[in-house]
Amino acid sequence: MKIRAAIRANHLLRPALRRSTVTGACGNLHAVDSTLPPSHSPKYETSPFPFIAPVRRKRDAIIVGGGHNGLVAAAYLAKQGLDVLVLERRTLLGGAAVTEEIVHGFKFSRASYLAGLLRPQIITELGLEKHGFKYLPRDPSSFTPTNVAGRHLILGSSEEENWQSIAQFSTRDADAFVEYEDFLGKARELVEPLLDGGPPNPFDQAAKWKERRHTLQTLKTLLSAGWKHRQSLLPFYELFTAPAAHLLDRWFESDILKATLATDAVIGAMIGPRQAGSAYVLLHHVMGEAAGRKGVWAYVEGGMGAISKSIAEAAKAWGAEVVTSATVTRLVYDDAQKRIAGVEMQDGTR
Repeated sequence: MKIRAAIRANHLLRPALRRSTVTGACGNLHAVDSTLPPSHSPKYETSPFPFIAPVRRKRDAIIVGGGHNGLVAAAYLAKQGLDVLVLERRTLLGGAAVTEEIVHGFKFSRASYLAGLLRPQIITELGLEKHGFKYLPRDPSSFTPTNVAGRHLILGSSEEENWQSIAQFSTRDADAFVEYEDFLGKARELVEPLLDGGPPNPFDQAAKWKERRHTLQTLKTLLSAGWKHRQSLLPFYELFTAPAAHLLDRWFESDILKATLATDAVIGAMIGPRQAGSAYVLLHHVMGEAAGRKGVWAYVEGGMGAISKSIAEAAKAWGAEVVTSATVTRLVYDDAQKRIAGVEMQDGTR
């Protein structure tokens, strides 16, 4: 299969992949091998079902992988009028955002399990709610039991209830928790402008006028937030670099509260709370935004696979074609045009 226009980031794929030379209609083509050497185990199993090639082979863009990120890209490209094809190895779309039956009769979110970092403008611009997307509030957000009957720590959306729950163990911590949440909220304001684009680079001479405008707007927002919270810049530096345990020890005295909050610093991070940089993950977990509320995470009706399904439906509504059981083995590189020119499938189809 061939593409008329390659996605700009395709050149980033080349250094990490092996190549073998082939020839084709476009001149010298390199088949960029995405497989590992025979001595290594493959990262993924190939699809157990046969690949049914789409009728049309020439596309404006081919997206390899039908995870939620790939589907978002497909939806936006299709919305702009491009002819888009998505090729997914599995029979199920979504990548890490999937809902599958693990125990007979019960479906689970197998990998990612909470939503919150899905940017609200994506939900709005792609019209995901009309394709079945729906947040389910997560309240309370945590429950920590103790070995004393009737005593436990519950944290949720109510500041008053949070204070009462924490005060069982420490009134000092109950008061400090309000300030702690405010501190993380200020840090979120500094990071938020960077979430919807690449880091601003005012010295990029090759940037187009839209990119320059975006850079100026981002810098303006960052400088404004930095000046607004200038008294907190040193604590912010600690938040981005220190161990979570160090930060939590300074804020709180009760072990049960510190242990509860420390889970936000280690879950999914593959580090411990006493490792440098783990404090940043505390901030990551208040970057969530769901149903118009900042600093919160939520479940999704139908599990995380419902997110991927709604994005796929939006992409298809704009004209994208999505094919499953499609194992891509090679990216075909056109030396003459210096871009990815197509893909090769497991069965040799191009």
